[in-house]
Amino acid sequence: MSHLPKEWRFLRLAWIYAHVLTGQPESATALVTETLNSIAARADVVSPRRRKRLFFSNLFRAASAHPKTQPFAMDIPPAVRTFHNLAEPGRSALTLLYLRVFTPEELAGILGKSPIELADLVQSTRAELSPHLGPVQ
Repeated sequence: MSHLPKEWRFLRLAWIYAHVLTGQPESATALVTETLNSIAARADVVSPRRRKRLFFSNLFRAASAHPKTQPFAMDIPPAVRTFHNLAEPGRSALTLLYLRVFTPEELAGILGKSPIELADLVQSTRAELSPHLGPVQ
Protein backbone atom coordinates (compact mmCIF):
# COMPACT_ATOMS: atom_id res chain seq x y z
CA MET A 1 0.00 0.00 0.00
CA SER A 2 3.02 2.28 0.12
CA HIS A 3 2.51 3.06 -3.58
CA LEU A 4 -0.78 4.81 -2.76
CA PRO A 5 -0.90 8.60 -2.67
CA LYS A 6 -0.57 9.87 0.89
CA GLU A 7 -4.24 10.80 1.22
CA TRP A 8 -5.27 7.15 0.54
CA ARG A 9 -2.78 5.39 2.84
CA PHE A 10 -5.48 4.92 5.46
CA LEU A 11 -6.92 2.11 3.33
CA ARG A 12 -4.89 -0.54 5.20
CA LEU A 13 -6.56 0.51 8.44
CA ALA A 14 -9.91 0.65 6.65
CA TRP A 15 -9.48 -2.97 5.60
CA ILE A 16 -8.66 -4.03 9.18
CA TYR A 17 -11.77 -2.20 10.37
CA ALA A 18 -13.88 -3.82 7.63
CA HIS A 19 -12.45 -7.22 8.56
CA VAL A 20 -13.57 -6.75 12.18
CA LEU A 21 -17.00 -5.64 10.98
CA THR A 22 -17.61 -8.40 8.46
CA GLY A 23 -15.59 -11.27 9.93
CA GLN A 24 -14.42 -12.40 6.49
CA PRO A 25 -11.35 -11.22 4.53
CA GLU A 26 -13.25 -11.44 1.23
CA SER A 27 -16.20 -9.49 2.59
CA ALA A 28 -13.84 -6.88 4.02
CA THR A 29 -12.16 -6.43 0.65
CA ALA A 30 -15.52 -6.13 -1.11
CA LEU A 31 -16.80 -3.61 1.44
CA VAL A 32 -13.66 -1.44 1.22
CA THR A 33 -13.69 -1.63 -2.58
CA GLU A 34 -17.35 -0.64 -2.76
CA THR A 35 -16.80 2.26 -0.36
CA LEU A 36 -13.64 3.34 -2.18
CA ASN A 37 -15.47 3.39 -5.50
CA SER A 38 -18.24 5.56 -4.07
CA ILE A 39 -15.71 8.05 -2.67
CA ALA A 40 -13.54 8.03 -5.78
CA ALA A 41 -16.60 8.86 -7.88
CA ARG A 42 -17.00 12.01 -5.77
CA ALA A 43 -13.28 12.92 -5.68
CA ASP A 44 -13.90 16.11 -7.63
CA VAL A 45 -16.23 17.48 -4.92
CA VAL A 46 -14.56 16.01 -1.81
CA SER A 47 -11.37 17.60 -0.56
CA PRO A 48 -8.48 15.28 0.32
CA ARG A 49 -8.79 16.43 3.92
CA ARG A 50 -12.42 15.26 4.18
CA ARG A 51 -11.88 12.07 2.19
CA LYS A 52 -10.77 9.91 5.11
CA ARG A 53 -13.67 10.96 7.35
CA LEU A 54 -16.20 10.51 4.55
CA PHE A 55 -14.70 7.13 3.69
CA PHE A 56 -14.97 5.80 7.27
CA SER A 57 -18.44 7.32 7.72
CA ASN A 58 -19.64 5.51 4.60
CA LEU A 59 -17.85 2.32 5.64
CA PHE A 60 -19.52 2.49 9.06
CA ARG A 61 -22.96 2.95 7.50
CA ALA A 62 -22.42 0.17 4.95
CA ALA A 63 -21.06 -2.21 7.57
CA SER A 64 -23.91 -1.45 9.98
CA ALA A 65 -26.32 -2.60 7.28
CA HIS A 66 -24.10 -5.60 6.51
CA PRO A 67 -25.17 -8.77 8.35
CA LYS A 68 -22.62 -10.44 10.59
CA THR A 69 -21.17 -13.39 8.75
CA GLN A 70 -20.61 -16.88 10.11
CA PRO A 71 -18.71 -19.15 10.08
CA PHE A 72 -15.28 -17.59 10.27
CA ALA A 73 -12.32 -18.66 8.25
CA MET A 74 -10.07 -20.89 10.35
CA ASP A 75 -7.16 -18.44 10.26
CA ILE A 76 -9.07 -15.51 11.78
CA PRO A 77 -7.38 -14.42 15.03
CA PRO A 78 -9.51 -14.89 18.17
CA ALA A 79 -9.33 -11.15 18.94
CA VAL A 80 -10.94 -10.36 15.56
CA ARG A 81 -13.71 -12.87 16.28
CA THR A 82 -14.32 -11.32 19.68
CA PHE A 83 -14.44 -7.78 18.25
CA HIS A 84 -16.69 -8.95 15.40
CA ASN A 85 -19.25 -10.30 17.87
CA LEU A 86 -19.61 -6.98 19.72
CA ALA A 87 -22.73 -4.89 19.16
CA GLU A 88 -22.61 -1.70 17.09
CA PRO A 89 -21.70 1.11 17.55
CA GLY A 90 -19.41 -0.08 20.37
CA ARG A 91 -17.59 -2.41 18.01
CA SER A 92 -16.79 0.43 15.61
CA ALA A 93 -15.91 2.88 18.36
CA LEU A 94 -13.42 0.58 20.02
CA THR A 95 -11.91 -0.67 16.77
CA LEU A 96 -11.38 2.80 15.34
CA LEU A 97 -9.97 4.10 18.63
CA TYR A 98 -7.49 1.21 18.79
CA LEU A 99 -6.48 1.75 15.18
CA ARG A 100 -5.99 5.45 16.01
CA VAL A 101 -7.69 6.50 12.83
CA PHE A 102 -9.54 9.44 14.42
CA THR A 103 -9.46 11.54 17.54
CA PRO A 104 -12.27 10.80 20.00
CA GLU A 105 -14.02 14.03 18.94
CA GLU A 106 -13.91 13.08 15.25
CA LEU A 107 -15.07 9.56 16.03
CA ALA A 108 -17.99 10.86 18.08
CA GLY A 109 -19.10 12.89 15.05
CA ILE A 110 -18.88 9.88 12.73
CA LEU A 111 -20.90 7.71 15.10
CA GLY A 112 -23.44 10.46 15.77
CA LYS A 113 -22.62 10.61 19.48
CA SER A 114 -21.46 13.35 21.80
CA PRO A 115 -17.94 12.96 23.25
CA ILE A 116 -19.50 12.05 26.63
CA GLU A 117 -21.73 9.41 25.02
CA LEU A 118 -18.70 8.04 23.17
CA ALA A 119 -16.72 7.75 26.42
CA ASP A 120 -19.62 5.84 28.03
CA LEU A 121 -19.95 3.60 24.98
CA VAL A 122 -16.23 2.80 24.97
CA GLN A 123 -16.26 2.06 28.69
CA SER A 124 -19.21 -0.33 28.41
CA THR A 125 -17.74 -2.04 25.34
CA ARG A 126 -14.41 -2.52 27.12
CA ALA A 127 -16.30 -4.08 30.03
CA GLU A 128 -18.01 -6.42 27.58
CA LEU A 129 -14.61 -7.47 26.17
CA SER A 130 -12.88 -8.03 29.50
CA PRO A 131 -14.22 -11.57 30.11
CA HIS A 132 -12.86 -12.63 26.70
CA LEU A 133 -9.55 -10.77 26.46
CA GLY A 134 -8.73 -9.79 30.04
CA PRO A 135 -8.56 -6.14 31.11
CA VAL A 136 -8.90 -3.92 28.02
CA GLN A 137 -7.33 -0.47 28.07
